[in-house]
Amino acid sequence: MASPSATFRDPAGSLTLENGAAVRRIHPAARNQSLAFIASTFYQRAVMRGDMVATTVEDDVQGLRFLHPRIEVPTYPWEWTQSQWVAAAALTLKLCDEALDDGLILKDATPLNILFDGYRPVMVDVLSFEPRNPASAIWLAYGQYIRTFLLPLIVHRALGWPLALSFFKRDGYEPADLYQAMGWSQRLSRTAFWPVTVPSWLERRGDDKAAAAAFAKPQRRAMDPDAATHLLRRTLSGLRARTERAIPRPKASNWSGYQANLSHYTAEQGVSKHDWVRSVFADVAPKRVLDIGANTGEYSALAVECGATVVALERDQASADRLYVASRERDLAIQTIHCDLARPSPPAGWENEETSGLLPRLEGRFDMVMMLAVIHHLILMEQIPLGNILALMARLTTQFLIVEWVPASDPMYQSLMRGRDDLYGSLTEADLLRACDGRFRLMRQMTLGNGRMLFLFEKTLNA
Repeated sequence: MASPSATFRDPAGSLTLENGAAVRRIHPAARNQSLAFIASTFYQRAVMRGDMVATTVEDDVQGLRFLHPRIEVPTYPWEWTQSQWVAAAALTLKLCDEALDDGLILKDATPLNILFDGYRPVMVDVLSFEPRNPASAIWLAYGQYIRTFLLPLIVHRALGWPLALSFFKRDGYEPADLYQAMGWSQRLSRTAFWPVTVPSWLERRGDDKAAAAAFAKPQRRAMDPDAATHLLRRTLSGLRARTERAIPRPKASNWSGYQANLSHYTAEQGVSKHDWVRSVFADVAPKRVLDIGANTGEYSALAVECGATVVALERDQASADRLYVASRERDLAIQTIHCDLARPSPPAGWENEETSGLLPRLEGRFDMVMMLAVIHHLILMEQIPLGNILALMARLTTQFLIVEWVPASDPMYQSLMRGRDDLYGSLTEADLLRACDGRFRLMRQMTLGNGRMLFLFEKTLNA
């Protein structure tokens, strides 16, 4: 079945999701150029490395179509950690640089052209490349790269603006957006001066042409091809350096150090929990695991060790970033999504059909969902009823659910209850089991020495 609305912004083609594949219909005017790109040495090398999406060509009475394998759970920039943003930016500049050797250039440079397959960024828009004029040193996507990649990173580092604000900024920030919010020390910093302050000054002077020149690398006269390529590479190298300077410093949070500072777990209790979860993985052998509230990924990594691929959801930015970096460094099959399950990304774009909401991308794609010490957060911090939580879990998993139940006597539960004892102080595991009726059946359970309880449930047929 096709997606409800094909993409319409690309003049060379449109994209729909059909029968497990991404189908790109190529417009007749772009036919020859698109086929030449797919056949290029540059593209074939990039596919072999996993840097670009693979393509199967279908050409018949219905027209020219490119079929791409679907990323199981696509994510958008507003669901990425800062290290994912940096990885996507680095791949964009790398591919643009390498394409020059084959006489090609990247004609647009936006994070929306990148998806993550596990921890790897992948360029998925094969129509974003075009033949370049060998006598030109201009990169037309220069300004777009700054607006959509560089400025969000700068303002995240300088002012702490969430990267998730990209949800509202499809074409990125304008320099004036950032200039007004910055103090003078930030405006004059090495990171912000050229991409933020200079264009803003020129714009305030009313010198629109000069502002455009500072921000978009104006067209030069015809140049010697070798000199033009050299200047293009200097432009890309300069952007790499500016992007590296804009990388936010790693930050800690209360939750990013959670696993290392478990005051409510003794070492023995921690080992017992770990061993119990490992035994569940060994017995039921899940292939696709959704780890909700994954923190820095201890149990996501355990699932991978036991043969699963994992999508890990984490609302805390610092924890999610550490999880992503660890999965990349250790080559773990974990895809990190920075999100709040109680406020998942909604559909967006024209008629809410250009990007889909997070929950539809997750539902029914996992044979196991893990919720380790998460449910009490949803109850106490978000006031989500137990029945609603279990109803969502039944839509997310096709088979198994692991829950760690935190009793009302637990110090963490008490700290989150904030005096609402009448509402939540009497909740017990019996309430959890009642909420599972008609949705899940209990397979096994274990009580830890600190009173926390581990449950393995299996989804019932009528759920």
